[in-house]
Amino acid sequence: MMRPKQSIKMIAEGYAQRIWNEKDLSAIDDFFHQDVIVHSLLGDFHGQESMRRIVQAWLTGFPNLTVEHNDVISDRDLVMIHWKAKGTHQGEFKGIKPTGKPVSYAGVTIYRIEDEKIIEYWAYLDMQHLLNQISQN
Repeated sequence: MMRPKQSIKMIAEGYAQRIWNEKDLSAIDDFFHQDVIVHSLLGDFHGQESMRRIVQAWLTGFPNLTVEHNDVISDRDLVMIHWKAKGTHQGEFKGIKPTGKPVSYAGVTIYRIEDEKIIEYWAYLDMQHLLNQISQN
């Protein structure tokens, strides 16, 4: 028996929930195509392992990070999620030692989905705003 096809919106939201709020790294294997193209503020990368390293960098810096979705829009093979995040700087992030400072920031992630897998991923946020919150000043 075939399982019902998931909507692209459910795929994107399910991934975001499992990664950022449940800290379940197996979501990368479950939701991402093995040759995914990732466009992030840390650079452009290919493959699930690259995505795993990006997520790990964020969760190392902000292990209690939580993300809340403000808006979710889907059209054809794309899903856009406008989100807000908060957490505490408890580990090294982009060369900055842990400060224990709270952070709050917002951004947009766009997912391109083919055959129920995320094949391309774009993440946008104001990195300088985030870095200003954890600066030593």
